[in-house]
Amino acid sequence: MAYGVDYLDPAFLSDVQELFRWQLIHSKLKEGETVLAITDTGFNPYYAAACMGAASQLGAEVVKLVLPHGKNTSESLLDSILSKADLIVYSTVHTLHYSPAMRKALDRGARALMAVVPFHIMQRRIADPELIQRTKWGARRIAGADKITIRSKAGTDLTMLKGNRPGVASYGVADEAGHLDFWGAGFFQTSIIEGTTEGRLVLDVGDLVFHFGHYLDSPVVIDFEGGKIVSIKGGAMAKMIDSLLTSFNEESSLLSGHLAFGTDPKAQWTAEAHQVPAAGGGGADAEAYYGNVQVEIGSNNDVMFRGSNIAKAHIGLCSLNCSMWLDDDPVLIEGEYQPDELRVAKFKLPSLYR
Repeated sequence: MAYGVDYLDPAFLSDVQELFRWQLIHSKLKEGETVLAITDTGFNPYYAAACMGAASQLGAEVVKLVLPHGKNTSESLLDSILSKADLIVYSTVHTLHYSPAMRKALDRGARALMAVVPFHIMQRRIADPELIQRTKWGARRIAGADKITIRSKAGTDLTMLKGNRPGVASYGVADEAGHLDFWGAGFFQTSIIEGTTEGRLVLDVGDLVFHFGHYLDSPVVIDFEGGKIVSIKGGAMAKMIDSLLTSFNEESSLLSGHLAFGTDPKAQWTAEAHQVPAAGGGGADAEAYYGNVQVEIGSNNDVMFRGSNIAKAHIGLCSLNCSMWLDDDPVLIEGEYQPDELRVAKFKLPSLYR
């Protein structure tokens, strides 16, 4: 049985271009704006080409930049290039959302969209106005909170502080000045004040360590003190997490970095079990899965989080059936959102051809 599909026929470009057109429209691309489509020598070339075609159709001026796959480009050179763009769309393995040059571009009012998910996820997770509205509300709500509490019947009991760190809405389009987003996203999130996470995280059977693409068949218990992991107990997956984190040989890779709360009913919890093995697959579905809670370990210093933890680790631990309180106000109870603004009564997949 074939595991997946390789999109190698040049005719595939027309399919991708139509999706990019939809996403750029919802990124509020205007006629006459400048689009910078970035790719690299190791990534699917159709993505940047489709972005160019779609942007041109919409009346924008577009330029493609090809980065070397195995070498980082200097920040000074990136700064000079990114400074000219109104909208930056990058389909590359380089994590430009950690780049100081990207931060400067966003501060100047540019928008940015990372587009790396496999095509079948692009199709299913296209821009949706209801998702955008719902996720923005969640980001505003978490931005106004300080203390965050997460509990579950499996045994999770965590508290942490976020202070004045921003609430970040990630919904798959770059529609506002200074906003960076990820195609396939559907979650509101925030970074944690370093050193404030206390308590226990229990990953239950069926929860996901999306860094490994692995669903747990036995619980993993992770204890935090002073923001840092001090104990990881469980079966084989506990040993794998412990081995990876300690391999970095730095305390910062043991710190909790950020939290995310899924808002997208189109996201599939099981996606990583059957996903096409394409570059950039990542954990987009798991992160966005409606009502799930992600506790991330490691770095939180990307351009949107504005955290201060610089680490080699960036490992997402996604859990179902959790409850979450913001300053003692219940927002999520056993995987069900409480505020009406976050609830989904009935969902309709948006059409590309409205």
